[in-house]
Amino acid sequence: MIQEADEYRLVFENAPLGLLSFNREGIIQTCNDRFIKIMGSSREKLIGLNMLRLPDTKVVEAVQQALAGGTGRYEGLYQSVTSGRIIPLRGLFTSKRQGDQPVQGGVGIIEDITEQYMAAQVLKDSEEKFRLVFSHSKDGLLIADPDGRISDWNHTYEEITGISESEARGRSIWDIQFESTPPEKRSPELYNIIKQSLQQALATGIGSFLNKPIETELVSKSGKRIAVENVGFLIPSSRGFLFGDRMTDISERKAAQSRIHALLEEKSLILKEVHHRIKNNMATVVSLLTLQAGMINDETARDALLAAAGRVNSMMLLYEKLYTGSMVGSAKASDYIPSLVDEILQNNGSSTQISSEISVEDVELDVKTLQTLGIIINELVTNAIKYAFVDRESGVITVSLKRSQDGFMLYLADNGWGFDLSDGFIQDSDQKQGKHGFGMTLVHLLAEQLQGKLHIESEGGTKITLQFRV
Repeated sequence: MIQEADEYRLVFENAPLGLLSFNREGIIQTCNDRFIKIMGSSREKLIGLNMLRLPDTKVVEAVQQALAGGTGRYEGLYQSVTSGRIIPLRGLFTSKRQGDQPVQGGVGIIEDITEQYMAAQVLKDSEEKFRLVFSHSKDGLLIADPDGRISDWNHTYEEITGISESEARGRSIWDIQFESTPPEKRSPELYNIIKQSLQQALATGIGSFLNKPIETELVSKSGKRIAVENVGFLIPSSRGFLFGDRMTDISERKAAQSRIHALLEEKSLILKEVHHRIKNNMATVVSLLTLQAGMINDETARDALLAAAGRVNSMMLLYEKLYTGSMVGSAKASDYIPSLVDEILQNNGSSTQISSEISVEDVELDVKTLQTLGIIINELVTNAIKYAFVDRESGVITVSLKRSQDGFMLYLADNGWGFDLSDGFIQDSDQKQGKHGFGMTLVHLLAEQLQGKLHIESEGGTKITLQFRV
């Protein structure tokens, strides 16, 4: 008997739970150290405390149930009368008696559930925040259970679809989605596709439509057509995947996009019309210069007018490319340069049969750069036609534009006679003195405008390289 009492005392004192015993009047007679620690008090203050007179009525009721021969339970925030601490507690109170004798008192088992309480409070706060965000979101939000039946449906979803939460709750998402589809698109086949896609996503967690903004049109309960953006997503849970959907009314955005598109179209048409008129004006200038040249007997003056006409024509061709192309402030060099060279060769007026070898990379350059290159190419090709193939039956002019390490490289060459560079001709952009005609002076000036370096060779024909950046 003494050994059992010792064992009971060891268990009582070292138990991880708070233990206490009380008499038939509800007065605490003994308690272990764990109970003292939980209460944040002292043994002297706790022994002799009458639990039937505590201000916490839930504790009093649990103790009364134990003294009546039953078991009383308590769970809640308890404020200790001996320390003032507020402690989340769980307690069990049961009667103490021997055989058929009256209840002699009872014992209490007390557990500090602060950690569980705080975790539950955090979860509760999180749920409240989620509910607040969910309810007041400017986007329509819904959640469906693993069977696809709607459990949550916020106010914005009501406003967009015209379907109230009470009407939506418990219905399958595929039914509501199908009903909101424009009538002309509804069919049994579409319903099966919607249903099977959603069911498969809920079952497997996989769906090609998940987490992707999808723009579509729905018909509200009142018959109004609304442009919306939907994003479907899955939420893992202990019961399986929940299905969530975010719906945004994008009617205003689509209307704004349409207005912007219309304004851009109008602006593009205006700009193209401006370029078209500039091109026509240039064509008129070219015609006037050509007519004037035809009426002048002085060969030098006639050549000057025709050269000017050629320069204007190169700019006119660029504007024509801008007018017919989709870009307004830029154009592809591969669309412009070959056409320019072909047109110069077609209008060369030379008896020599001249062909071209053209290689231009598919690069897009701004109008200013292309215009400068066009004038340079016009001057160099025209010079080659006039001087490179005198008394020859045929000739070849090579033109290429390609990317280089420092930008771009324009290359023009002919297989003509070449010329004597020893006669003081400016061969490189770095030369400060030398002589040449107006055309080559213009070429050098335009090369400087491009911040480029020009180099000329004349051996087995003329070879001109222009290295420039944009």
